[in-house]
Amino acid sequence: MKYLIIFSIIFLLLSHSLSQEIPIIRVGLFKIDKEINFTNVGEILNSYINVEVDGKGNLSLRLEEKSAIINFGKDLIILTLPIFLNPQKDKLISVNSMTYKGILEISENGWIINTLNLEDYLMGVLPGEISHSYPLEALKAQAVSARTYALINFGRHKFFDLCSNVHCQVYKGVNFERERTNIAVKETMGEVITYNGQLIKAYYHSSSGGITENSEDVWGEYCPYLRSVRDVEEVNNDVWTVPLSLEEIKMGLNKANIYLEEIFSIELEKSSTGRVKNVIIRINDEKWTIKGTLWREIFNLRSTLFDIKYDNTRIYLLGKGMGHGVGLSQRGAKFLAERGYNYREIIKFYYKGVETQKWY
Repeated sequence: MKYLIIFSIIFLLLSHSLSQEIPIIRVGLFKIDKEINFTNVGEILNSYINVEVDGKGNLSLRLEEKSAIINFGKDLIILTLPIFLNPQKDKLISVNSMTYKGILEISENGWIINTLNLEDYLMGVLPGEISHSYPLEALKAQAVSARTYALINFGRHKFFDLCSNVHCQVYKGVNFERERTNIAVKETMGEVITYNGQLIKAYYHSSSGGITENSEDVWGEYCPYLRSVRDVEEVNNDVWTVPLSLEEIKMGLNKANIYLEEIFSIELEKSSTGRVKNVIIRINDEKWTIKGTLWREIFNLRSTLFDIKYDNTRIYLLGKGMGHGVGLSQRGAKFLAERGYNYREIIKFYYKGVETQKWY
């Protein structure tokens, strides 16, 4: 009961002077594995106690089993997890020099979780996902896509909603906020992308390399709004080359539990857009099949849109684009905005049969 009361107080603190309708999101920042430092902490709460922090709110913290050992200079307290850290009045909490809006929680399993409203979260997401120098309409298309992605993925992790890295969306807090990306968030506040009135899986990527991919050819799931689109001509220039020696390929294949000593051939099985669905390794009558997405991961490629060329000593992977290729192409959005497209037109260019609407 005390825990529920504390969480209610936290929700009210976060909602102060904001619309009650803005969703609250819990973002897993990182798991504590060593001592960390905080500044601007005003109070610390758990299920049993409320501790006010004097001075500048500086403290260090380390974990032992299910407890937090907190050092305030000369003073030390031990609190049972989970604990909540609220900021000092009119200030923002920093952890290891990274500053965050809202409040911080340290969960029973040692994660630092940032709880804040969704619009503030997006201000910390956009600069990590797209260049703030892009035209404003491209940034607004990204803001609506990122908001939609966050909402449909609430609860993706067991102990929090989303993580702060590329597995979900890159979130870097206040330190990386930029004025233009903040404007994009504010000018599209509450706006999302829907298909038949439901939130879409608003995937996005850096550059399509000339053509986006059908969802089922990457993740196996057909989505009617995630159809392949011929992108703007300019992104055909987003090319890359990765040279690999025979030994580098063998070492990479070892990661897929394929161990080869003999000479082998490589074949590419492609989707309708030219992306590699499978890489087939052959030696005489034997063959091994590796998914294109795994091949990309093993060799740290920018995308799966590539061909192979050979010479006497090396294999060359000649590719285009960056990212999985599904949904909105950020580089394409940039060029569309420069041509005069507004953000809603950009969204409908990449997501088929969708609408944009106010969700809150």
